[in-house]
Amino acid sequence: MIGKKEIQHWKVEEVEQLVDLFKSYDNIAVIEVAHLNDRQVQEMRKILRGKAIIRMSKKSLQLRAIEKYKDITNNSKLEELAESVPGQAVLCFTNMDIFDLKKIFNENEWMVPAKPNEETPVDIWVSAGDTGLPTGQVISELNMTLRLPTRIQNDTIWIREDTKTHEAGEIVDVKEAAVLKKLGIKPIESLIKIKCAWSDGDLLTEDIIYMDMAKFRQDIISAFIPAQKLALEMGIVDTETYRPLIQKAYREGLALLFELPIFIDEMQDEYVKKAIADANAINSVIFGETLVSQPQEDETKEAKVEEEEEEEEEEVGIGGLFG
Repeated sequence: MIGKKEIQHWKVEEVEQLVDLFKSYDNIAVIEVAHLNDRQVQEMRKILRGKAIIRMSKKSLQLRAIEKYKDITNNSKLEELAESVPGQAVLCFTNMDIFDLKKIFNENEWMVPAKPNEETPVDIWVSAGDTGLPTGQVISELNMTLRLPTRIQNDTIWIREDTKTHEAGEIVDVKEAAVLKKLGIKPIESLIKIKCAWSDGDLLTEDIIYMDMAKFRQDIISAFIPAQKLALEMGIVDTETYRPLIQKAYREGLALLFELPIFIDEMQDEYVKKAIADANAINSVIFGETLVSQPQEDETKEAKVEEEEEEEEEEVGIGGLFG
């Protein structure tokens, strides 16, 4: 009979510590580190000191911790988090807002060497000037491997002119990557990116975290006016429609009042405005002119004020969507 394999003690402790961190922090960012170097990870720790805890563990232990935390919270969305964890990842535990964390990462960009046997995303250039490298075998590496134009000056190797060694999309082989690193060439911009995040009990995917907020805001503004018009047509009452609905009801009430064979003293001004408007319409048809009257001018001013108020309400309503 084959005995049950005993789980190493350090693995059990690591899972327990991860579960405790899940319990202690509101937000957890999953950061893929396959394309990051050790220096970037260490710099990330320094930047976030006092703001977050960076925990690097094996994926199997991370998944085990997520599973245990799911059993504790009974939140099935944690299964989606587990499925989103890449092969090599660190977990960043923090109470910061995830979007503030993303902003910190975006503000700290590194330039890194080209990786061997990988495509370069940019053109790679070696600038003219002193390499600081002594003469010797290295000069043949520069000439043969990267085809750089060189010369000897003051016992060091100089590059005669700016030279492009690779175009974007080309593979940088092992030898080329080694020589470029020896020259101190770091052509590739590298940002720490959040693969996904667990925030206040919900999963945030990469497309949400890196959404173009300016475009999203413009889309919301563009959708606001037709949505409000539709709500008014349907008679839906909320904070964005109650004022226009009251104004619409008032106008419709006046129209109905003018159709009724009754006279209401309190509405005398409205009767006068209506009479002037009708007289203007008739005069315009017959004589092509419009009567000039103070009440009509007052009505125009009131209408203009009312229109400005409506525009102001509309702007406030749209702005309210963004806090």
